[in-house]
Amino acid sequence: MIRILLATVVLSVLSGCANLTDFGSPNVYQRSDVQRAGTLEPAMVLRVRRVTIQASTGSSGLENLVTSGVGAFLGSQVIGNGRGRYIAGAISGAASGFIAQHVSAALARTSGLEIVVRKADGSLRVITQPDDQLFSPGDHVLLMDTNSGIRVTH
Repeated sequence: MIRILLATVVLSVLSGCANLTDFGSPNVYQRSDVQRAGTLEPAMVLRVRRVTIQASTGSSGLENLVTSGVGAFLGSQVIGNGRGRYIAGAISGAASGFIAQHVSAALARTSGLEIVVRKADGSLRVITQPDDQLFSPGDHVLLMDTNSGIRVTH
């Protein structure tokens, strides 16, 4: 009985993992950027600030509804007899939906950097990107402009 309930929780977590989002890492190229010309501009880092990047989940709630329904069904089959199984189904369905929603929200966040740079012409630019490359004020960097956006790299 406990195994099936545990399987429901694991399925809830995995349904949240299905929405993993690419946040535009400077170390990862999109398929549309491969074998395409981009532009590079030299710049100097003026300021760096840590930020949290929140991706939209893009979910209509259908995943949470299905997860809750499956959790409710399995909970009603595993726990209790008579009226007790309806209560168990309601509780396990609500718990499954709650877990799936919070796992999905947690996976939609990543740490990032807001980088203010001065280009060679004196203009300022601010770029937000994941923090898989670290920058400090005074660093000489390159602004890489591609089809998927602009990013800062060493």
